[in-house]
Amino acid sequence: MGELKSAWEIAQEKANRLGKLSVEEKEQQERQRYRQIGQVLAQKWLDGSQKLDMPAELNKHEEKERTIIKQAVIEHLAEAIELTTTLGINSVKRVIEVISSLGPELQPKAEEIGQLVQEYEGAEQKIRQELESNYRETLHQLRISGTAVDAINIEVSHKWQVARQGLVEDFTPRLDDLKQALISSP
Repeated sequence: MGELKSAWEIAQEKANRLGKLSVEEKEQQERQRYRQIGQVLAQKWLDGSQKLDMPAELNKHEEKERTIIKQAVIEHLAEAIELTTTLGINSVKRVIEVISSLGPELQPKAEEIGQLVQEYEGAEQKIRQELESNYRETLHQLRISGTAVDAINIEVSHKWQVARQGLVEDFTPRLDDLKQALISSP
């Protein structure tokens, strides 16, 4: 009669039939694990729930791991760079600062992104002032003045939405190119 086998022995036989992971597969799994660590670190920083010192967090890992984690952090943070509302622009500036802190090789591209964001802000402000001036002039011609028109909220106007959308469409390709160059930095 056949020999009775324990569940562990049966499982071990099945595992042996499936084969073991190759060295390449193990390295791929490790890289994926470190990329996930980098993405989590970047997301924690973006959420602001924890004040993370990103360079210090990276230094907790060995050199090989740190390189993979750092690249994942850069990619995740670069994805967060968008030309959105003023709140978004302030967040972009913080993202640029933290990316710059990750290494001197990243600073030139991060600075270029910062300059583009400033250029965008200037263009947005110019359009805002022009629209506010036009609205004030229209109201003045209608003989509406005083405290009723002190603060004009142009952001709800169709002209502002169209102008801002045009700005975003003009600046986004340049921003995407800079983000890609940043991600590709050594």
